[in-house]
Amino acid sequence: MEQKWEEWRRKLDPILKSKQEEWVQLGYEKVSKEDVWKTFIYKLEKQKDLPELRLHWMASQLFRLSVNDYMNRELISAYKQEDWFSSKGSFSLRDL
Repeated sequence: MEQKWEEWRRKLDPILKSKQEEWVQLGYEKVSKEDVWKTFIYKLEKQKDLPELRLHWMASQLFRLSVNDYMNRELISAYKQEDWFSSKGSFSLRDL
């Protein structure tokens, strides 16, 4: 199945590039095609009833991705990271 995902990603590369350029024009200069792909996969994982995955359906879903989807994924991943100020964290105000 992993090989199929890589094949789909290669075929969807022009859409990934287009979406990346769109988000860069909206002011998100550091976004990459990898970020677009990760956002797409994240959104797929959240869906409860996935239809049979077909290339045209995946292309449609990629075109529907918004910069809000990207920012939601970034925000959630930031919340899941280790808290710098907790006792488990590696950062201390005394280090300043």
